[in-house]
Amino acid sequence: MKDERLHNALVDSSKLSGSGQQQAALRLMDEVIAEAINEGDELTALVAIDHTATLNGARRDRSLAKQYYEQFLTASPESPSVLYEVANDAMENGQTEIAKEYAKRCHQAISRSDNDKIKNDLLALVLERWPELAK
Repeated sequence: MKDERLHNALVDSSKLSGSGQQQAALRLMDEVIAEAINEGDELTALVAIDHTATLNGARRDRSLAKQYYEQFLTASPESPSVLYEVANDAMENGQTEIAKEYAKRCHQAISRSDNDKIKNDLLALVLERWPELAK
């Protein structure tokens, strides 16, 4: 996905939402997220999901974000960043066992990754939150 497409969708959906056209804003972002999922574009998906979850107000709609994370994981079950986001959301909702399972999957996906940034940065976040995975 082109960065310009994401940028335009973020700006346009914010304008739509600001003018009371929530459904149109959500449809626009839904298209962008679907495209990112189809392309396996993890970063674009995460940015778009976070933006979409905040379109309904300042408070992030976790259920909407969770729905999109699950869609992404259906297409790309080894996505370390999305697995981390699901684990993090579960932890914030007090679902510690579910969080730990996703964190384990994330840790395993990180260990199989060829991406040095994922191995260094994301691994540090995972181990900071779930230090028992370092064993």
